[in-house]
Amino acid sequence: MRVMTPDQKAAYEALTGLVHRTAMKIAELPKDQRGAALQLASNSIARGIANLGIAEPKLVEVCADGIAAVLREIEASGKPSGGHA
Repeated sequence: MRVMTPDQKAAYEALTGLVHRTAMKIAELPKDQRGAALQLASNSIARGIANLGIAEPKLVEVCADGIAAVLREIEASGKPSGGHA
């Protein structure tokens, strides 16, 4: 396993936090609104990354996939915070 620099660790923690917070917010929505919310989140992440001058479309894909994975875990547990699993 590679050792991360402090900046890399901070970026990793920021991204994983973003993924988890976003999935939790989406889980609060009714199921029929979650797909659109996931697309909106992906678009927002893409704009944010572009505004930072980062040309890395794979990063958007990784974040969107991460949000979807966490959302599936929340749905499987049947315990989204205030949602309708």
